[in-house]
Amino acid sequence: MNDADPLDVDSDQYVTLAEAQRRTSRSRRTILRWVKAGTVRTIERQGLRGFHLADLVDAEASAHYNAARTRKQ
Repeated sequence: MNDADPLDVDSDQYVTLAEAQRRTSRSRRTILRWVKAGTVRTIERQGLRGFHLADLVDAEASAHYNAARTRKQ
């Protein structure tokens, strides 16, 4: 059996939902909403769903920017 991470595909980095939540400090619901909106790409490998790390970072930065902008108005 191959012990390689099934979510490690090519040069792109994908993380599990639990890791996505940890890295962004966002809820499962928020992350899945980003996926539904097309903001975060996902893959499925060996029964696991992976969330594109760079997309998560961008979505989190955008959320912070929008929140700060909203407070200033």
